[in-house]
Amino acid sequence: MKLPTISDAQKQMLGYAFALFFMKGLSLIMLPITTRFLSPVQIGELELLAVTASFIGILLSASLHEALYRYCAEQTTKNQRLKTASNLFTLTLLISLSFACLGLIVTLSLQWKETWEISRQAVLVLWVSLTIEGAIAISLAWLRMQDRVKAFCRICITTSLFQVALVLILLQLGYGVVGVLVAGFIAHFIQLLLLIHASNLSITLPNTKFINTTLRYSLPLMLSGLVAFGLNGAERWLMLKGESLAMVGQYAIAAKFALAMCVLVQPFGMWWMPKRFIVAKNNPFKAARTTELGIMYVCILALFIGLFGQWLLEFALTDDYAIAGELLVGALFMVLGKEFAELLNLGLLQSKQTKTILTVNLWTTIVTLIWCGFTYQLGIWSIMLSIGVAQLIRALILYKLSQYYCTLPYRSLRLSVYPVITLVGLLAIQLGSTLQGLSSLACSFLLLIATYTVELPKHAQTKKVGV
Repeated sequence: MKLPTISDAQKQMLGYAFALFFMKGLSLIMLPITTRFLSPVQIGELELLAVTASFIGILLSASLHEALYRYCAEQTTKNQRLKTASNLFTLTLLISLSFACLGLIVTLSLQWKETWEISRQAVLVLWVSLTIEGAIAISLAWLRMQDRVKAFCRICITTSLFQVALVLILLQLGYGVVGVLVAGFIAHFIQLLLLIHASNLSITLPNTKFINTTLRYSLPLMLSGLVAFGLNGAERWLMLKGESLAMVGQYAIAAKFALAMCVLVQPFGMWWMPKRFIVAKNNPFKAARTTELGIMYVCILALFIGLFGQWLLEFALTDDYAIAGELLVGALFMVLGKEFAELLNLGLLQSKQTKTILTVNLWTTIVTLIWCGFTYQLGIWSIMLSIGVAQLIRALILYKLSQYYCTLPYRSLRLSVYPVITLVGLLAIQLGSTLQGLSSLACSFLLLIATYTVELPKHAQTKKVGV
């Protein structure tokens, strides 16, 4: 089998990045349209349904797409790999269908109260949609393993455009939240059919030994996904308890712009993540500097979106969503630590301390959720600040443990200065006027770039390592 050249790898990376930007970008482009059809309360309902679907989806998929990467790599022939992929595809489909049908039965048997925030029809559509999400994840992962970049992009982009068109039609017809969910299910069902045709996956019943082996591998990874959900999704439920469904809708709009920052970080991650272990082993100095560069890039993106995102929200959305702009800085603060941790855990991953990462994530999530459970009555800003601080503390703990297990020559003082500059800049954007926001943005950019590029005198560097 011929190994891909560097140029081939770059083309594949660009192809995936294009598909990613296209799909995520469409959701942002659609905001000015959907917010004219849906009220903040309806957006809040849609957000709660999406978050609930993400949580249940983690359970139903059992992270079997991770088992696909692991066990297909062990197979020596194409037919063996296809059989393993088909077994995992079938297993995921069976698990999803079984539990989703159980959810449908329970939902239909409940006496639905009119005072409940979410409608029964929306929950029923949600359960139906969850029957195929795991199978789609397996199919997309199988295409990526085969380097079928063109097929991946073509299917994802086509179905995304179809979903947008269907959403617009159903919103125009007045179907509201249920219409958006139905459009998503129809588009994803068509996507699944196209993926089955492109990937040649088939229904192949796995044996008991295969099921036990793959589940033993994937279930701990599923647990990690649930832990991550605790600080990146579960806060919507707390906001509903402390505020209102309308406020959850306002936050959902702000969170989408914060998600844009995470999407813009992903091209750097797609380039750096696959090669960082080799670089850290052969050239620790380069690995440390590249990580510092990634941290600075995250900080610059946060400041940029913090200022211009507020302008865009004010310009594109109606007055009903004015609060969303005020929440944007808080939403960005919540994801800063998450992005830092993804870059600074290199030492732990290099030394194969994945259990340590899971332990840190688990305890951080538990303590933060307990804290938020006692303080959610203080309002949405209390929840955002609590989670943002927890994410930064988690990043700091992972950094310290990474350095303990596998020391990299970071300039530690500079690493601590990057988030400080960013937080001060975001605070100035939140509290200041437009002119003050531009001034703080420019000053923060200059400070970040100067902090990264300016070198200390050699005698100062030798006196204190890591500065």
